[in-house]
Amino acid sequence: MAYQKNQSTASNTAVTGYKKCLFKSGQKIITEGDFGEEMFIISSGSVQVSKLINGKRITLMNLGRGEFFGEMSLLEGLTRSADVFASEDTELVCISSGGLLLKIRRDPTFAIEMLRSFSGRLRIANEKYGQELTKAYKEKGNLV
Repeated sequence: MAYQKNQSTASNTAVTGYKKCLFKSGQKIITEGDFGEEMFIISSGSVQVSKLINGKRITLMNLGRGEFFGEMSLLEGLTRSADVFASEDTELVCISSGGLLLKIRRDPTFAIEMLRSFSGRLRIANEKYGQELTKAYKEKGNLV
């Protein structure tokens, strides 16, 4: 992962599990298929979450200040499920798995906010999936 560490916060990483990461517009933050040991909260700027499907880049979502990403790999211990690029110059708070546990212990409302976000994302995914099923049914006349 190519990011610039802020020297004043990088030294605190071992203690807090957090560090500040800076990305330039267009810079790749996460690569699909890589193992991840951090999640990210957007302090400023924005990111695009996307996948390369049949040679075409498909945007899954755009995220901005206060939103987070990278948590799936961190929580599940699986590879990253999508690419993430900085849409503009972006500052992130990078949180290790230990840092996430510490943050949740110190601020349990953070866990509730994460759950709300998960729920909203799942609702959107379900709606999109339902739309695709309906489209496939209309085109083919059945779903099997």
